[in-house]
Amino acid sequence: MSGKFPIEDIHRLLDTIDQIKSDPQLSGRNANRTVDVGTLPDLSMVVLEVLGWTNTAYMENKLGIDPSVLSKFVKMRGKVPLHVARAVAERLRTYLRSEDQAFAQRKQPARKKEPTPPKKQNVEGRTVAVARMLGEQWLAVGGSSEIKVKIGVISSLLDSIIDQTKHANAPPDQQIMSEIEKQQLIAILETALNVLRSPLVEKGLFKAARKALRKGAEAAVENGVQEGLGVIMGVAAERFGDLIRLIFG
Repeated sequence: MSGKFPIEDIHRLLDTIDQIKSDPQLSGRNANRTVDVGTLPDLSMVVLEVLGWTNTAYMENKLGIDPSVLSKFVKMRGKVPLHVARAVAERLRTYLRSEDQAFAQRKQPARKKEPTPPKKQNVEGRTVAVARMLGEQWLAVGGSSEIKVKIGVISSLLDSIIDQTKHANAPPDQQIMSEIEKQQLIAILETALNVLRSPLVEKGLFKAARKALRKGAEAAVENGVQEGLGVIMGVAAERFGDLIRLIFG
């Protein structure tokens, strides 16, 4: 994986890990108490991005984290002991630090030869074709690694949100939304998920999904219910905003 992804992403993820490690949920002396991984969405985001960089089995081996633990963070469901969550954050940080150092060592000698690559990055960068279908703007997504990783992260988030929304077993007055609202949200997110996995993406649909997710996240905060799911919805809405800016400008 070394050098395959922009150094900016490595630095961004390292900053995220530093913020995660200062999270009050990861502090405390009782290292054996359990934490719900759904309440640590940023840690799941880092796991998803790092796993999305290359072969998942290879990364599991490189990170030295039990696959069953990683699976919980990928799905954003389940509980792990506090010391395990801390260890996941620390191992991710160690791995990213090693990538940062490898990048610096590799780039230093060849620094003077770099004036000409801008074209290559632009070609790989964003959207490569535009089509009009049914009066809406659709874009064919290019082969950018950055876009692929972001789509993979959002897809995992939507999978988790859809699953948790479908199987929520709390009483109606302790759920974020009514049954009708749940069905509407699931329909929008499942459609968005199918589009994310296709060669073409559509801005209006992504904006509708982001709006629905924001509404769910706000309802969770206002009503004080299903807060873990609300946090994941909020993160997914932010990631949709990032993807819209990246693809559509």
